[in-house]
Amino acid sequence: MKSSKTAKHGEIFFFGEYEHSVDSQRRVAIPRNWREKGEDSKFVLLRGHDAIQLIPSEAFRDIFEKLKKVSFANKEASRALAQLGSQGQECECDSQGRISISPRLMEYAGIKDQVVLVGALSTGQVWAKEKWDKERGSDENLLDIIQKITERPDDLADILKGKI
Repeated sequence: MKSSKTAKHGEIFFFGEYEHSVDSQRRVAIPRNWREKGEDSKFVLLRGHDAIQLIPSEAFRDIFEKLKKVSFANKEASRALAQLGSQGQECECDSQGRISISPRLMEYAGIKDQVVLVGALSTGQVWAKEKWDKERGSDENLLDIIQKITERPDDLADILKGKI
């Protein structure tokens, strides 16, 4: 499956599902259409819900700018930043388009030897194949969600949370 790039430089849409093996060095190939053409493709990996979030570095910069405004003197905020920083990972695609995933993130996501890279529109997700096979929703559910978004675009967050 292919993903599309917008006309805006550096912005990628993450579409599709890609099954890959994890090699002995914990490397996974990132789909060509999820990488920048002619440039270094860098990502930030964070724990997601049962999977690993694959966030383009440029998109993470927006999040980072907001995080820089949080006071490290605030005890709860400082702990939250430490959790985020200690569990995250920066990575860059090698010449073959692969990234290496830390043992800690692989353990968290339950990844052993097979993964499914799942497009989540603005980010990618790296799932253990067994988990994704159980999690995958039906196409009928997706069409219902699209219908609700079309009818009530201002309620997007509630629609995606299943409240509408």
